[in-house]
Order: sequence, then C-alpha cells, then structure tokens
Amino acid sequence: MILDQIELIVLDMAGTTVGDTFSVHDSMISAFKAHGFEIDRTIASNVLAVPKPIGIQFILENQFQIQDAALLDSIHQSFQIFMNDYYETNENVHETKGTTQFFNELKNRNIKIALDTGFVSKTASLVVKRLNWVDCLDAVVTSDEITKGRPNPDMIYKAMEETRVSDVQKVIKVGDTPADMKQGKNAGCKWVIGVNSGAFSEEELLNSGADIIVTYPAEILNL
Repeated sequence: MILDQIELIVLDMAGTTVGDTFSVHDSMISAFKAHGFEIDRTIASNVLAVPKPIGIQFILENQFQIQDAALLDSIHQSFQIFMNDYYETNENVHETKGTTQFFNELKNRNIKIALDTGFVSKTASLVVKRLNWVDCLDAVVTSDEITKGRPNPDMIYKAMEETRVSDVQKVIKVGDTPADMKQGKNAGCKWVIGVNSGAFSEEELLNSGADIIVTYPAEILNL
C-alpha cells in the first residue's frame, strides 16, 4: 500500500483538493483585463502552483515586455480581490470528489495532512473555512510564508516542520501541475502523485516527475 509507513501527505489546493480547475486562470484573466491587458487561459496557466507575483511578472515580461513593479503589485491586488470574491460567494466552490472523507481516513491512520498553495494566507483561509476543513488539517503553507515557491521544496519542508515529521521518505506530495511534481521530486518525497484535473495532461505530469496519476486524491486509498 502506498500509505504504508507514511506520516505526512502534502496536497495542493486549487485543482487538487478544491474542484475549481479554471477559477485561478479566470481570476487572473480578469485581473489583467482590469489593467488593460488581454490574456487567455494558456497564458494564465503560468501563474499556477507558483507565488502569484512571480507568475504575473513572468507574463508581463514574456507577453508584454514590461518590467514594472508597481503594475505587478496592482495586478496582484486585483487578482486577490477576484479570487477571494470567488471563494467567498461563488456557488460552484466545492471539494474534489471524496476529499473530506479522504482526510478523515488519513486521520484514522494517524497520517498528518498539510495543504500547500500558491495562494496567500487570506485566500487559503477562505477556502479552508468555506469547505469546513479547519479541524481536518495539521498545517496550511502559503506562498507568502516562504521565500522560494514551487518547484523549490521549501513549502514541503515547512509543512514537515509544522507537523514534526523529520523523514521526507515518509512524505507524499500530491498536486495537479508540473510545478507540484517537480517540487515533490526536489524535496525527495517517497511518492509524488499527479492529479489529472484537466489543467495539464497526464504526459506533462509524468514527464515532470509524477510516480502515479489519479483523478482524485481520494483514489490514493486504494493504490
């Protein structure tokens, strides 16, 4: 069983445990549009799984040849407004299939649960409260708490520190982006599991280091 001798599982949020594959894309598209820039979902995918200011900077420099710290900050603020409004009010906000039940089963097996995300703390907190996960989780690590985001392994190491897990070979990383897969590999996790949310292809996840692909994290129980 994949869960044998595992002490911690670190899971991404949007697209992995939260069933909103394109909400981040669309909030970023709206943020850029509010400042007079047109981008599509393919371009917006550059912000997935990384700290959002880094993703915004990449888009500004590579799509529009702009380097402007004030503009970057303004777009990021707009993104947070659109994203927070979505998680607070949109009726489509939901967990991926069986996630809460999966968390409860992990608890029964004494496996600790951490979420790591490219969102800032306020946005992550909105999601956790909206989905009633406050009592399920042992740690939530956000992009504004660390210096280097994915694919750097720092968020996984911080989750290990907060949950007092010392051996990375007793950690599973789960996510739906190539950056998640690379992060897990860079950390040295026992298993790196890709979630086929539709944001990226299975081939992209496997080529980035996924050991296994699932449709929902809950499927890990049966592997």
